[in-house]
Amino acid sequence: MITNNNSGPKKPAANPLLIAGSRPSFLEILGQRAKEKEAEQPELKAVPPKEDPLSKSTIRLERYTRWLMAATLVSIFCTAWIAWSIHELHNFAFQQAKSVNDSIEISRYGVLAANRRAEATEKTYDLAAETSRSQLRAYVSVLGISTESAFEKNMSSSLNYKNVGQTPALGLRTLTDAVIISSSGSDVKSPRTYSTSYDGNNEPTIALGGGIAASDPVNRGSFKEAELAEFRAGSKLYVVWGVIYYSDVFGKNHYTRFCRYFKNGEPGRWTPCQTGNDSN
Repeated sequence: MITNNNSGPKKPAANPLLIAGSRPSFLEILGQRAKEKEAEQPELKAVPPKEDPLSKSTIRLERYTRWLMAATLVSIFCTAWIAWSIHELHNFAFQQAKSVNDSIEISRYGVLAANRRAEATEKTYDLAAETSRSQLRAYVSVLGISTESAFEKNMSSSLNYKNVGQTPALGLRTLTDAVIISSSGSDVKSPRTYSTSYDGNNEPTIALGGGIAASDPVNRGSFKEAELAEFRAGSKLYVVWGVIYYSDVFGKNHYTRFCRYFKNGEPGRWTPCQTGNDSN
């Protein structure tokens, strides 16, 4: 048995297997020695590895690249969505514009139709008003010429006329003339033609009611005895012509022009001239 000496170095204790008289195997001896060496070696502390600046920058760059790729994808998605929205908005605006244009066209056709109806109504009204005016207005017509002291030097004539309309003839004026002229065929014309509108001086006027007749003397100069002799013989004609001016109650001006001639010996007596007989 081995004992420890306090003054000297410690020695390993004897193997109990050897004390017992048994012989250990070679492998057991190697394992025992390895454990003893491990026990004798001091405990080593773990030293953290030093950080590499390049590796850290690479990691940061990789993270930034990933973030940039993600942002790029999001930006592409947003751009595509905006483009699609703009396209849809353009289509919607186009449809709205087309709808508004159709509405405008419909409104325009409606306005045109309304205008046509209004024009038709106005024309109908104007036609009815004109028909009513035509039925109610004054119409002054010449009834004939009456002569007194025929073939005498003081021979005189009167113009007979009548308002055959239903309303009065206002501001009525008559202008007449008479003359003895040579008979030259059947084409008898008045020596001069009166205007269709009155442009004379302010003369006394009358109002002739509907259905009322009146007469005015025919203005003339003195006839010569030779003219009367030729008129009696039938070689000359006695011509009376003139015009009647008046207005109706609707404010429109009217005229009636006339021309009559008398030839002695003819049964017709007073005959209308070929011209100078018209009215409005």
